[in-house]
Amino acid sequence: MANEILYAGVADQRTAEALTADYLMLAADRNSLPNHPALHYAGDTAGIGSNTLKVPHTNLLGGDLPQSVADGAAVPNTAWTTGATTVTTGRYAKSYGPSDMARFTDSLGLLAGPTLAQDAFASAQLSLTSSIAGLMGGFSNTVGASGVNLSIANVLAALTLLEVGYQGGIMPGGAMGVIHTVQGGDLRTALATATGGALQWNVPAEQLVLRGTGFRGRYLDVDWFVSGYVPMSGVNDRGGAIFVQGGVVWGDMSVSAEGTEQLAIGGKVLFERDRNAPSGITQFVSANFHGVSEGIDTFGVSIITDA
Repeated sequence: MANEILYAGVADQRTAEALTADYLMLAADRNSLPNHPALHYAGDTAGIGSNTLKVPHTNLLGGDLPQSVADGAAVPNTAWTTGATTVTTGRYAKSYGPSDMARFTDSLGLLAGPTLAQDAFASAQLSLTSSIAGLMGGFSNTVGASGVNLSIANVLAALTLLEVGYQGGIMPGGAMGVIHTVQGGDLRTALATATGGALQWNVPAEQLVLRGTGFRGRYLDVDWFVSGYVPMSGVNDRGGAIFVQGGVVWGDMSVSAEGTEQLAIGGKVLFERDRNAPSGITQFVSANFHGVSEGIDTFGVSIITDA
């Protein structure tokens, strides 16, 4: 049969390749940490005259015990224990600057304002997650061994140090564990092998909705979360941690929009468009303001294990 119309014969009428109707997300940690009670929110610095919050430490409500005093003797003043944690909010921002040609030929809407605004909100949450995860290896009390996988023995030792440091067991609401994804896998393996498989990471779907996809379950009164933002500790290790309320303190700043080129997303993310007409470039800039600090050092325990 002659004169068939083959694909090669119509190459001049076809593009070399065509975009699909959807897209794949590149690898990145998109698990934001939830509003867990172990994370102490210090407040909002908008309109207070400073970008720094000071959270006082107190020994009230039973921290100092009454002492035995002889009948008729004057009781001496109890030493007033003082301390404070400061949290300074700073700007975290990013900018995408597509050209007119890049935007006008965008068939997927990836460079459209609404899509970039969604990205700005998600990125702001994850920038806070990254800041919190970056503190995990900094507590003075530490368990684990360099080059050795995380084990159940590490968790038990960390809990003992945490209970001693808090001087009263684990706080109501439990502790929060933030460990690297590799450490989470090591703990999952340790649970499965040490218990004959009786304990597994099995998180109900409703818990993932409430706590985010980084939630791996509750074990020994600790809510465990994994994050790829947990930094390296030394050359070959990761520095996760478990902590109770007061171990990690954070604050943020509300934003407001002015004019038609700015948008305040959720009251916390400033998203704006900046047009450079001579260059044919439209910049989409987003910014959020937050700060994270270690609170009371003994309220957290770092877990340093093999990455």
